Amino acid sequence: MDSKPKTIVSRVVSLAKKIAKGLLYALAALVLVYLAFKAWEYTVESGQQQATKVVQGEQSEKFTNLSKQIAAYSPLVVGSSSLQFVKRAVNEPLFQHLLGNNYQTFITALEDSVALVYVGPSIFGAGCQKSGCTLSRAAYLIDPSKGRVYAATIENGKTRYFGFTEGEAIPPAFESWATKQIAGDSK
Repeated sequence: MDSKPKTIVSRVVSLAKKIAKGLLYALAALVLVYLAFKAWEYTVESGQQQATKVVQGEQSEKFTNLSKQIAAYSPLVVGSSSLQFVKRAVNEPLFQHLLGNNYQTFITALEDSVALVYVGPSIFGAGCQKSGCTLSRAAYLIDPSKGRVYAATIENGKTRYFGFTEGEAIPPAFESWATKQIAGDSK
């Protein structure tokens, strides 16, 4: 009789060992599947980041070329409306790229625009929100010698500049425009 309980206990122990071994194999398989998934996820993200960098590089080059083209012919449009210059089919993609999510704010702030003028060797365009010059204003500067286009907005007293590289000085035309006092709702 003593042998029966020993065999039952040994069978239970043997079954427990088999279950534990199966759980360890399952856990090891899950860890390997997780590691394989993470490796796949990393390669996909890395590929997407590379693709994004390539697209950004292409856009940057396209922006630079478009900026140079606009700067080259901009002297021919001095005296025309600042807003109409921005909205020209050739120029609009440049300003959309330059301003990003702020493009529509820029257009709204340029609704009541003045004519393009020379400010030194550069060409300057500006305007303000229709019936609300104290609310928002916008301006842009085209530097034909550098082939660069810059933009700025003033909204609720906050001035934002676009197109400048870090550490680049703000041109005096922008500084005098930004500090220009507006009386009431007039320009």
